[in-house]
Amino acid sequence: MEGSGGGERGRAPPPRPWGRLTRLGAGEAEPRVLLLKSEWTIGRRKGCDLSFPGNKLVSGDHCKITVDEESGQVSLEDTSTNGTIINKLKVVKKQTYPLQTGDVIYVVYRKNEPENSNTETSTITSEFGDKERTESDFSLLCNAKTSNVKPDKMEETLTCIICQELLHDCVSLQPCMHTFCAACYSGWMERSSLCPTCRCPVERICKNHILNNLVEAYLIQHPDKCRNEDDVRSMDARNKITQDMLQPKVRRSFSDEEGSSEDLLELSDVDSESSDISQPYIVCRQCPGYRRHSVPALPGPGQETEAGGMQALGDAPSTSANFPAAVQEYVCPAQGSHVICTCCFQPMPDRRAEREQNPHVAPQQCTVCLQPFCHLYWGCTRMACFGCLAPFCEINLGDKCLDGVLNNNHYESDILKDYLASRGLTWKNMLNESLLALQRGVFMLSDYRITGNTVLCYCCGLRSFRELAYQYRQNIPVAELPVTVTSRPDCYWGRNCRTQVKAHHAMKFNHICEQTRFKN
Repeated sequence: MEGSGGGERGRAPPPRPWGRLTRLGAGEAEPRVLLLKSEWTIGRRKGCDLSFPGNKLVSGDHCKITVDEESGQVSLEDTSTNGTIINKLKVVKKQTYPLQTGDVIYVVYRKNEPENSNTETSTITSEFGDKERTESDFSLLCNAKTSNVKPDKMEETLTCIICQELLHDCVSLQPCMHTFCAACYSGWMERSSLCPTCRCPVERICKNHILNNLVEAYLIQHPDKCRNEDDVRSMDARNKITQDMLQPKVRRSFSDEEGSSEDLLELSDVDSESSDISQPYIVCRQCPGYRRHSVPALPGPGQETEAGGMQALGDAPSTSANFPAAVQEYVCPAQGSHVICTCCFQPMPDRRAEREQNPHVAPQQCTVCLQPFCHLYWGCTRMACFGCLAPFCEINLGDKCLDGVLNNNHYESDILKDYLASRGLTWKNMLNESLLALQRGVFMLSDYRITGNTVLCYCCGLRSFRELAYQYRQNIPVAELPVTVTSRPDCYWGRNCRTQVKAHHAMKFNHICEQTRFKN
């Protein structure tokens, strides 16, 4: 008992609070928060000592209140984006401000909102050392709603985070689409080109008519939330966003040369009857009103350049080497029909119906997907085009067409590439052999119409090439493959396996086989 009593007498006394937090206007029964640490943080982040996680108007780390244990001075250091207001007058932004007895600290302050209107407040009472204790009252006001009052979600949605008032003549930023008062953002954009909310680079400013209408409708229901006339005039005067900022002009060209200044249409966000482009007048290079530009002729695929070297396919716009005479001499009739090339998005005369009667007219569409392409008609002008339309036996799929060619299984595709390389073969040799096998009936395609002479676009040609590549790999003799390849067991799901895209599964099992489990 004596030891116990001695232990209690020797135990260090618990730390005394240097202050306390209470809500402004709180009743006697409402609990206080005792301040024991020398630094007390306030913000929206959950790790803060006083946290308002549900209030988007409070910064993550809004401010901190500190006490100097030697002098007893209490001060506030602001760490927020929009600042902290003291006594409705002093705005502390990224600064430290000494606090005096009776100071009222507003974390979120709205000029038109009474102090007792749905707000949470706190009072800090300071106590230090063994000196004569004095109390310094600080009222902390934040716009977090009390649990007894239902929060107004509509008002929170329509609030500008800069001025913390209802939006006035609001604008939205693109691409993030965050919205602010035009006057508030005018002041911000003089200091930064980033969005105040997400810090995303702002590419364009536009009016948000929907939110403006919602604010007007909300103010009709809540006239007490309206700004006074002086405030509205001040907001309009501070609005520096001009019409040119809201209506950047967009340039569209229908000429066949990139960068040409001919036939340009200038559009804006303003609707105008005189600028109706719902059906633009299209002029192609075979129309009577077309003005040809003096540009050097582009070499066709495989043709030599002036420097004497071979022009690599895809380094320059691809051009059909054989222009039929019917194409070169053709002139579009008045108001003739045109189609847009799916590859280069340039117009050409629509002669697809004429080709059914006259085989000398060059093909203008893919046999499978029926999309229009201009490569065989007069040469596609898109840079890096391999030849967007060609007979299957002449199609150029590029050197990377074997990457993942077998059901996106890169391990099996590498086995095929190693086999071809060991025999000095290319993908073109494999295509020619596969087309011969297709002609003899050894190989089959899902679209029975496709032969070596079928005109296909690049995408449809690549899809058919992959079908033939699988059958080519399937018919390679086992003796000509490495033991590490042939010793793998077949996967139950075979070619339909969805896990074969993963390297460890592809190396463990063979997927050049048919599905044997759950086939039905």
